Amino acid sequence: MTTFDEAECLKTNPFEGDFGSPGDKVLKDKIGTARKGGTCGMCRQEIVPGERVRLLAAVFDGSLMSYRWCSECCAAMAASWTDDGRAWEARVRLGDESSNACGEPGLTESGKD
Repeated sequence: MTTFDEAECLKTNPFEGDFGSPGDKVLKDKIGTARKGGTCGMCRQEIVPGERVRLLAAVFDGSLMSYRWCSECCAAMAASWTDDGRAWEARVRLGDESSNACGEPGLTESGKD
């Protein structure tokens, strides 16, 4: 598991550039400890229990959505302020490659994750 600057990670908007809808609302955006395993919403790699992760819950386009990002992706988000986003782009590419191989989308509706 990777350590990262939690405050710098939270400064990064993972949906920067997505315009959304007028009713969109972020309900929760915090760093926490994963209680159960799962899949990272960005790189599609495994999240292990005990790992520090970013948790975001929001209403987008009228649907409640939840997202979790692994510590590696959180570190890439934190580094995006100093590396021009290179680490973040590499993690996104990893997720794109994984999703293309498995046919899985990069996000989940709340309750399905």
